[in-house]
Amino acid sequence: MAKSSKTIQMAAVAIVAIVAVAAIGFVLLGNQDDTPALEKIKKRGKLIVGTSSGFPPFEIANPDSPYGVEGFDIDLAKKIADKLGVELEVQDLDFDVLIQSVIEGKIDLILAGMTINSDRAQSVLFSNPYFVDQNINQAVIVKDSTTDITKVDDLAGKKITVNSGTTGYYWVEEHLINTGKVAAGNVIQYGTASNTVQELLRPNGADAIIIDSAVAQEFVENNAGIHIAFTIPTNESYGVAMKLGETSLAKEINDLLAEMESNGEMNALREKWGV
Repeated sequence: MAKSSKTIQMAAVAIVAIVAVAAIGFVLLGNQDDTPALEKIKKRGKLIVGTSSGFPPFEIANPDSPYGVEGFDIDLAKKIADKLGVELEVQDLDFDVLIQSVIEGKIDLILAGMTINSDRAQSVLFSNPYFVDQNINQAVIVKDSTTDITKVDDLAGKKITVNSGTTGYYWVEEHLINTGKVAAGNVIQYGTASNTVQELLRPNGADAIIIDSAVAQEFVENNAGIHIAFTIPTNESYGVAMKLGETSLAKEINDLLAEMESNGEMNALREKWGV
């Protein structure tokens, strides 16, 4: 009888614990803020955009800029903020934390030369493409002294550096690491694209950078001793990313992009930044 009583007591405690956990979960879910992002932004009076500098000419660190960063994407972010009638705040982050930051509501939008693809679209909602060019592929940059890297097969066994979380990294993972051509330990990742150039240039550094061709030329022009060895066709497009479900915010952005394309503002922006 004592054993049975003890069993009943233990069962009761377990039930109470389960109910308590369920209650906490209910409270947490009930407290989730499901206010649309567009409404939050207008109420706050500020649009918070996440970017990742070191990706010229789309985002370039500049302490003299009002936002600490300048470039094509920053000008576009300002256009979006103006359309919404709010101020702009730019947060300069490592590229590989941007998606999680928008999911957690730390930022409202991502403008960081982010390629639209199906994997990312499971985590964030993309605007219509704002930068579509047949020349957005992956470029392979090497030192001028390197003569044995002219095609993909030449990358086998080499040390590669990439910007973490980018399509360049995922291409390397799929075509070089997963195929056994390059060991995972020979792929050096950096949170910002500009650091990959330093890795390539340092003594005993990487043999090659793999990065979006839209910025590769900028790196080559501004860093002596490197050149583009070849490009890998990937045909990418950039989009503005936001939290899933934020359709009203996406509509505002898509309407603006269409307007800028039709009135020539987008072309003016491209000409300004040479893209």
